[in-house]
Amino acid sequence: MSGSRAVFFLAVRDLKRDRKIFGLVIFLLIFSYINLTFFPAFLNGLSNTFQDEIVDTGTSHILLQPASGREYLDSVKNIQQKIELIPGVVATSTHIGGSASLAVDGATAGKKPGPATPVTSGLSLGAQVMGLTPSEDQYVTPISQRIVSGDWLSDDDTDKVVLGLYIAGERLEDKIGETTLFGTLMEGLGGVQPGDVVQATFTNGVVKNYKVKGIVHSEGFSFVSQTAYFTTKELEDVYGLHDQASSILVRLNDPENADKVKTFIIGLGIKQADILTWKEASNFAEGLSQTFGIVNVVTNIVGIVIVLATVSIVIFINTARKKRIIGVLKAIGLRESLVLRVFLVESLIFGVIGSLGGMAIMGILLSFFKASPIVLPIGLLTPVVGPDIFFGSAFIIIFISLFGGYFPSRLASRADIIDSLKVVE
Repeated sequence: MSGSRAVFFLAVRDLKRDRKIFGLVIFLLIFSYINLTFFPAFLNGLSNTFQDEIVDTGTSHILLQPASGREYLDSVKNIQQKIELIPGVVATSTHIGGSASLAVDGATAGKKPGPATPVTSGLSLGAQVMGLTPSEDQYVTPISQRIVSGDWLSDDDTDKVVLGLYIAGERLEDKIGETTLFGTLMEGLGGVQPGDVVQATFTNGVVKNYKVKGIVHSEGFSFVSQTAYFTTKELEDVYGLHDQASSILVRLNDPENADKVKTFIIGLGIKQADILTWKEASNFAEGLSQTFGIVNVVTNIVGIVIVLATVSIVIFINTARKKRIIGVLKAIGLRESLVLRVFLVESLIFGVIGSLGGMAIMGILLSFFKASPIVLPIGLLTPVVGPDIFFGSAFIIIFISLFGGYFPSRLASRADIIDSLKVVE
């Protein structure tokens, strides 16, 4: 039998001899692998939840805004047509932004939509308003899918509005025993429902009654629940605009190509616009992602140190218990180098099986959470782990096993034969 085969044979036989210790070490290594991968996966998923919500409902992948000194973009239809010819662009959508005071009281109840006299009592609040074209926006943002009651807008809707849930508010009788929005009841406009009439007073002095067509809500840090949505046609009429917009949102096949597509758009010579990728437009999302990355690195370092110490101690104890066996092996003529190799092979087997077991369990967990995301107040969270962490953690576990087994194995292989044989197991 060759030296390598003999070493492997002795290592496997020794592991079979003490199956309880073998099982304990493997369990520890599997748990250590999950510890190194699951928390980073959770943080990645949390970062993606924040980021996706902000990008999907706010900035999209590329955002065009009026350059400094301008209030609106002009000739937006022409700009959209040019951008949509660029490879990788899925669709574009124009938004008209603004603000208004929304009110509801007995004076608006039963009123017809249209021009109105301002109400002087009841509930009112200031809100962000957004005008969009539903038929084109559905391919750029998922806002139309966030309807919780009523219906979404149609392109030709006038005198109709879709309110964010925080604007619509909630009626006390509907929320007895419940708290929301960090422990407080969302009063808003007192719980208006689809079919009710609210009054909007815009910043240019236009006052109109609107029929509530639907209520929209989105979890997380988006502004969907705090916005009143109108059609582009309606806000063009309110603000006296034509073929103008506050922003153009561009959705791509691959968000990672945002910089490349931005370069193409700049090449179109749109001087009136500032062109931003989603990373540039959403400093909060990018900063959050970087923060989670730093936390990830720190927790990984701490995790590696803990795993290294724990596994090394267990393997050291396991090796120290076998000093008598080592003495017997040396007594029958096995060289020190071969004794060392036997226990290093054992450590390698520990690391490989522990890593494979951890990868299998982690794969099952990731598949489970992909099918059933974790429900959080900020949205649905799906743990995500990249190949670098998935396979890198396996390499770390194997390295730690070898490192943890080397020093006790080296000390044991150099021990005096007589002293080793005196050890009672």
